Amino acid sequence: MTEEQDRLDFDALLARVPLSDRAKSELTATMESEGRRYHGVGHLAQLWRRHRLYAAAEGLTAPEVEPLIACAIAYHDSVYEPGRRDNEARSAEMWMRASAGTSFSEADRRWVADTIRATADHLAYPDPAADGPLRERARVWVLDLDLTPLGESDADFDRNAELLRLEAQHLTQAQYDAARLGFLRRLSDAPRVYRTPTLAARFEAQARANFARQLPDERPA
Repeated sequence: MTEEQDRLDFDALLARVPLSDRAKSELTATMESEGRRYHGVGHLAQLWRRHRLYAAAEGLTAPEVEPLIACAIAYHDSVYEPGRRDNEARSAEMWMRASAGTSFSEADRRWVADTIRATADHLAYPDPAADGPLRERARVWVLDLDLTPLGESDADFDRNAELLRLEAQHLTQAQYDAARLGFLRRLSDAPRVYRTPTLAARFEAQARANFARQLPDERPA
C-alpha cells in the first residue's frame, strides 16, 4: 500500500473519531514522530481498511459501536516507547485525556481505554460468546485486527519484522531475536490466533505459515 493511500485511510479513520481538531492534530503528530517505523500512521490505516472491509460480516458496523472501534484503533499505539512495558496503559491515559469533556459517556470512554489496555496481551482477553454482548465482540475484534499483520504474505511479514527491528534499537540482536521468537511461539501454541470467524478465515492459515517459517523447529521438512 502506498503512503498516499495510507494517508487517505488514516484521515478516514480520524473522520470517525469524534474528537476536536486539536486532539486529532496532536495524535497525528505523535503517530508521525521520528522512530515510528511500524507503529505509525500506516499501521492504523491498515487496521481501519480491514475494519471497513470485514466488519459488516461480523455485525460490527452499528453506529453505537463503530466510533468506539475507531477510537480504540486510533489511540491503541498513541504512546509507544520501545523497552517500556506500560505503553498500552499510557496510551489509554492519553485517550482519556483527549476524550475528557467530550460528548462521550463515561462508559464509552472507559470501554475504549479498557480495549487499548487489552492490546498489551491480545490472547489473554477471554473469548466472547458468538451471541454475546456487542461490545465484548467489538473488543475482541479490535484485538484481532491488531494481529492481522501476522497473516500477511511472506514478503510483507518479513518487511514488518524489519520495521519492528528498527524500532527496537535498545535491544541487542540476540535480545531481539529471543523476544520475537518467544512472542511468535506463544501465538503458534495458541489454539487460535483470531477469535472472530471472518478474520480467522482470512488470516489464520497465513499467520501459522509465517510462524512455521520463523520458528526453528517448525520449518517444513
